Amino acid sequence: MILRLRRFNVAYRPLFAAGAVHAVVVVGLWFALVESRRSGAGVPLASGISPAWIHAHAMTFGTLTFYVFGFLGTAFPRWVNAAPPRPRRVLTWFVLLVSAQLVLGTALLVGRVLIALCAVLEAAAFLSLLFFLVRALGAGGPSTRMQPLLVLSAVGLAPIALALDAAAILSVNPRLHAAAIEIALRGFLLLVVVGVAFRIVPFFTANVLGGPPAPRPQKTLVGWEGLAIARLALGLLARAVPEAAGLGAICDGGLAALLGWEFLAWRPGRALRNPMIAVLYVGLGWVALALAGSSASGLFPELAPRLELPVRHALAIGGFATLVLGMSTRVALGHGGCPIRADGWIIASFALIQLAALVRIVFPFLGGIAPLAPSLAHWAALPWMAAFMLWIARIGPVLAALPTAVEVPAH
Repeated sequence: MILRLRRFNVAYRPLFAAGAVHAVVVVGLWFALVESRRSGAGVPLASGISPAWIHAHAMTFGTLTFYVFGFLGTAFPRWVNAAPPRPRRVLTWFVLLVSAQLVLGTALLVGRVLIALCAVLEAAAFLSLLFFLVRALGAGGPSTRMQPLLVLSAVGLAPIALALDAAAILSVNPRLHAAAIEIALRGFLLLVVVGVAFRIVPFFTANVLGGPPAPRPQKTLVGWEGLAIARLALGLLARAVPEAAGLGAICDGGLAALLGWEFLAWRPGRALRNPMIAVLYVGLGWVALALAGSSASGLFPELAPRLELPVRHALAIGGFATLVLGMSTRVALGHGGCPIRADGWIIASFALIQLAALVRIVFPFLGGIAPLAPSLAHWAALPWMAAFMLWIARIGPVLAALPTAVEVPAH
């Protein structure tokens, strides 16, 4: 038993592995489902279940959430000078998240009532993570508090999104589902992923360039969080008060501009020649592009229907998935005692996730040139799966190696 628990000694090992496997299996099943429905031989699903809703839930609270738990469970204690989570707690997170995804898949065939069980399991995992993070922050030594507090506020939004999405699926309420996904993407994931990037990208860039990382003023994080939360609130309000969309567009423009300013402050320069660093800048570039597109849809309402899904996928695939692959690769190699450099397998994985984002975003706009293109946008699943399969083949053995008794988390 002790030997098994040692594999949960550091959070990133089992949770990164689960996220990668989930990315391949679930997207593969999604692709097969869409193709079978296109051919008219689709698998019969439980009444009232929307495959698109389940897909959104699975990717947000499955693949991306596994990586978030792995990274925060590893890095957060280091940020606040606290002890890492015990192996049993990491095992608890792993079991709850995996069980929730299995229940979610079963709900497609059995019925919507299982969505409630899925939400309970996921909420239990998030509450356990929140409990650990709060205790770590309280027990830790002197540290900068702003970023940990930003991360805590972001993780706290996840159970709210979960409750709303479960209610939406159980009641077949599209407006409730849209609000839940808005909170999950624009609240939980955006604040966590970009908030973490604000800390580690300057650090990683300095490692490549030499010298200490450029100090980041706390007002930058305060400004980011304030604008992001204001945009989230205005986006939700705009569903009832359309005039709020214009103010939300201004917030999106401010967020995109702030991100661009940070790019320059981090002195990218020759660091962009290093694929391990460049991939992080590319991911943040996708986030900035998604924010700019969201701003345009708010300022020009006639564009909103055409931009909604492209903006969402630019954020989720181009932004979050790229950053997840980039950060997790660096963490796994660094903690595993391997050289932190991108070989052909890693570079191919990074490139394929960009192809997945481009196919999913560009194909819907090609209807005038290639009439079949919009209906083939789901083919983005193929480069997505290939990206994570290559990642598993290259990084999987590093994750599977039995860790030493003490493994120190990196920044």
